[in-house]
Amino acid sequence: MEDLCAALDLDQPLADAGATFEHGHLELVYDFEAGQDADGWLHALFRYEHRASGQLSDTSFGAHIFNTAMVYKGEPQSYHGTPPGLTTKLLLRLAPPPLDAFCMLIFPASQPWRPHSDTCLELHDRGGALVATERLAIPCSGSRLVRPSSVFGAAALAAASDAGYVIVRDATCRLFGYHGLTGPDGAFCLDHMFGF
Repeated sequence: MEDLCAALDLDQPLADAGATFEHGHLELVYDFEAGQDADGWLHALFRYEHRASGQLSDTSFGAHIFNTAMVYKGEPQSYHGTPPGLTTKLLLRLAPPPLDAFCMLIFPASQPWRPHSDTCLELHDRGGALVATERLAIPCSGSRLVRPSSVFGAAALAAASDAGYVIVRDATCRLFGYHGLTGPDGAFCLDHMFGF
């Protein structure tokens, strides 16, 4: 393989397709119809930009996030038979005003699988007491933006306080994604989150 890395600006492909991209995710996959020279998992560094303020944030992710149900060249990171431990347990912190917590939950899959996730969002207070729960269905190979400030009512958020947190649980699949904070004037930070 000659090119081990390449920069891709999504603005032009989206414009060419007549699409916009406010939030969601991008899946990078090998095209095995073009050849069998893939070597290991795809990894990428992603840069996000708030267009109005110009603020930037970078994070990375690799193709190991996929609920891979295939074997390629006997690679040890591939699954043979039933993939192990395909469940999710993630933690999302809350934030004091004027900040707002968010996460982008992704249900990645290397091939069609379950049509939707069966995801439970559990709001806890700082002492770990359960305050409220909400359910969420994410389409296979889809994603959802989750803001606790929008999902849970004001009374539940007040009971949890800004020192509370959300546990994301799913016994049907492994979810991944990004978590972060947004603030006034487009300020934001984010990082990847792994499902266990």
